Amino acid sequence: MDHNAIVDEILRRVAEKISEAEGCCAGKPGLLILTQDHGTDCHATLESEALKASYRTDCALMHHYEVDLDDYAAVVLFNLSCDAMAALASGACDTAYTRLASKAILSGKKVYVPTEEVELYQYKETAPAAYYNMMQQKLDLLVASGVVICARAGLEQVILGSETPAPVPAAAPVSAAPACAAPAACCEAKEVRIDKRVLTEKDLIEANMGGVTKVYIGEKTIITALAKDAAKDRGMTIVRE
Repeated sequence: MDHNAIVDEILRRVAEKISEAEGCCAGKPGLLILTQDHGTDCHATLESEALKASYRTDCALMHHYEVDLDDYAAVVLFNLSCDAMAALASGACDTAYTRLASKAILSGKKVYVPTEEVELYQYKETAPAAYYNMMQQKLDLLVASGVVICARAGLEQVILGSETPAPVPAAAPVSAAPACAAPAACCEAKEVRIDKRVLTEKDLIEANMGGVTKVYIGEKTIITALAKDAAKDRGMTIVRE
């Protein structure tokens, strides 16, 4: 076999391998890993066999953030720093990372964040309660916009829909909160009735952001565990009628 024939054979085999790889991923939704720095945890998610069985996993950083979000159904955010969180909550995104994350939220993509990747939680025990609560409200806005925060250990199961997210850390140390930290202490308490079959964490966060401190629900309304935690963390009262 001459040189040209050898090259042709190599190219043919490479093409077959590429075709096989593309065939394995055909029809699968895309899952984009969005991170500011490479790390072992984001790499483990990228290479997860459980996720790769249902998704085409990809890393935005490996493409220098030059990706088309239309090719992905879900995004996993790593390295959610306080700066990035504040930028996303305000809509003033000035980095490739935050611009992609903001576009994912605006596009209605499923966005997941491992609890351990939220920098704000590192300061739960040290930050002044008023300042921590202000930053927590920014995170609450992201959650109310559909961002799912869950423990890294259960991330795969949550993405695959086989597990519900575990409760996230409380908004701020209750003992350290000043009198004005709770809406009821700063302004007139608001009450609202929510007529839903299932009362969720998102329902309570959105209501609390509007100053609501007491929620009335129906006799048969189901309250999720996350909703109970959200009410407790924010000093809200749930009254079953």
